Amino acid sequence: MSPINLSRIQEWIDAGRLDPSLPITLKELTSTRAIHGIKDGVKLLARGATALTTPINIVVSRASQSAIAAVEALGGTVTTRFYTPLAIRRIRNSEMHPYVSMRWDQAALNKPVLAIEGADSPEEKVKGLGFEYRLPDPSGRKEIEYYRDIRNRGYLAHTVKEGEGASLYFKLPLTPEELKRRQQKGAKKGNDAKKKEENRLW
Repeated sequence: MSPINLSRIQEWIDAGRLDPSLPITLKELTSTRAIHGIKDGVKLLARGATALTTPINIVVSRASQSAIAAVEALGGTVTTRFYTPLAIRRIRNSEMHPYVSMRWDQAALNKPVLAIEGADSPEEKVKGLGFEYRLPDPSGRKEIEYYRDIRNRGYLAHTVKEGEGASLYFKLPLTPEELKRRQQKGAKKGNDAKKKEENRLW
């Protein structure tokens, strides 16, 4: 992934190349030449965190925990979302929206600065919000789990119910009632097997 440091973002804001009042996405980062040659995404790093003095709202592929903390300490937001190399090329060519996809739920994200008109409508999202192509969502387990994790500020974190984990293999612990019911069921199966053994002729 192509790294971008907080100090670099502040330099570009001070130079008037980035507008902190608007969402900063890989489209803005590449068009202003803050980063070059993105292949598989952008990772936000905390180098120069003390230099960041402006609240920003940034959408990237990945972000370090210290970078997230530094941005949020100033009242900004970090959102991580999934990109493919093909999607990155199309975003750079203005053929695809930089962050709205079928699984993008701006009401659940509760980040007004990222709200886009029409992004609540499934029909508009299917059409790609007027762009030529529609942004894809992850299909691999590792990617889904990363973007379901609230610690990573993943855009799918709202799909995880309270008390559950981001892992797709997560299972809630058994309640005492369920544990007792399973034990009784197991005991009954054991008794049935014993009876069958007793009734065998040979």
